[in-house]
Amino acid sequence: MTLILPDPLRRVLPAARWEAVTHGESGAGVWRSQRYVVKVQARGGLPASTLLQERERLRWLAGRVPVPAVVGYEVTPEHEYLAMTRLPGLPMSDPDALLHPERVVSLLARALRELHALPVRECPFNMTLPVMLRLARERVAAGLVDEEDFDDERLGNSAAEVWGELTRTHPEGEDLVVTHGDACLPNLIVSGEYVEGFVDVGRAGIADRHADLALAHRSLIRNLGAEHAERFLDTYGRAFVDERKLAYYRLADEFF
Repeated sequence: MTLILPDPLRRVLPAARWEAVTHGESGAGVWRSQRYVVKVQARGGLPASTLLQERERLRWLAGRVPVPAVVGYEVTPEHEYLAMTRLPGLPMSDPDALLHPERVVSLLARALRELHALPVRECPFNMTLPVMLRLARERVAAGLVDEEDFDDERLGNSAAEVWGELTRTHPEGEDLVVTHGDACLPNLIVSGEYVEGFVDVGRAGIADRHADLALAHRSLIRNLGAEHAERFLDTYGRAFVDERKLAYYRLADEFF
């Protein structure tokens, strides 16, 4: 498979050998060269986020937390294209990064605390519970929920059944912060002792902090085991953690 760029991006990006990236679950095709990354997403349907939304979030986050710089955005009748700089380093999920589990746990907790400390009043992106529920409902109605990708405890259930559980069990209040929206290990880039940045920020916005904590905790269980996942919650701060909300936001992620 070959990356074919629209003319405006070809004029901006230098000629390069593009490599397809296989990790991650953003729903977009991802290509990288030595210096740049290009995401390609089909237009139409009801994606959890469009690349235009990701571009706007990258622009807002720039200078607040480390993220790639936007190089260009283009639309054709069939696709969206988002070009950005490539961050140095490895995804936290890379086997070489996982050789140092204590470092991964510490860096992940510190990066999320830094993101969650941004002033909510300055963030223009609303991903609060009513918005999330509306997006989930739209995806169920459009038949876009992948029932075969449900977590083990929900395999065999229909999207409508899981939607019913989501609406019945939602928490009464929200602990609102600026969230990443998909805080899994592949979406943080590390280099040595540093987090070089967040990627795949198309769902970033104001939401309950557990929207991030739940997915980070689950990702650590899958990549490093439950002991390290629990140490992450300790490092982030147990005073902020509600176990029921962790379960709820894992449930909510089934729709995206």
